[in-house]
Order: sequence, then C-alpha cells, then structure tokens
Amino acid sequence: MTTSPASGPGVVSPDRVVLRAEASAYLGRYRGDSRLHTESDLRIFLTWCTSHDLDSLSATRADIERYVRWLQDVRRFQPSTVSRRLSVVVGFYRVCVIDGLLPHSPADYVRRPVVPPESPTLGWVTCSSRP
Repeated sequence: MTTSPASGPGVVSPDRVVLRAEASAYLGRYRGDSRLHTESDLRIFLTWCTSHDLDSLSATRADIERYVRWLQDVRRFQPSTVSRRLSVVVGFYRVCVIDGLLPHSPADYVRRPVVPPESPTLGWVTCSSRP
C-alpha cells in the first residue's frame, strides 16, 4: 500500500521548516532585549514577504529594495529605523549564505538610507531646583 505525504492544516511544508531553522539560527546570535527587537524586525520583513506573495528565500535585490521603499513611503519610518530594520534583513541573509542555503545574499548591495549623525530627538532633559 502506498501512502501520500502528509498534508493538512497541522503539517508544515519543508520550505517553512527551512525558513524557521534559518530564522532560529540567525536569532540564536542574540540574547535578551536585542533578540526580542531583532525577532520583531525579522518578523516584519517575513510578514511583508508573505503579504506580497514572495518566498523570502527566493527574494532578489529588487525585492529587498521594494521592502525598504515600503518602510519609507508607506510606513513612514525614520531613516534610522529603516536602516536598523534593513540591517536585520542583511544579517539574516548573511546567515543563509554562511549556512550554504543561498549562494549569495540578495541584500548585499541594497542602498541604505542616509542617517544623520546627530539624533533629532532631544533625549532626557533634567531640571534642577537649585538656583
């Protein structure tokens, strides 16, 4: 008797297993709050890929640039936020190359937004009650 591969709502496709393993390998480099923030940024990218019917492991440089434009034009994030989120994507694809999953990173030559050297926020302001 021949059996067919398992399918259904509880079965994860092999592509998803590979993607989860690579995401875990990348996130394993971080601890604490850094891991939480990096995981959040990576999840945003992977969700964007899914919503645009894009396999993240088959993405091209043009796809990554479209993601950057989406962060800038649709989400209207500051350049520093866009740069940080792009750094997460670059790091993820770097791990994919290191692990031999991809021959090269599609994010290698994506242009980063210009980030001013000084923060536009004032930060904490302390008031002194001394005369």
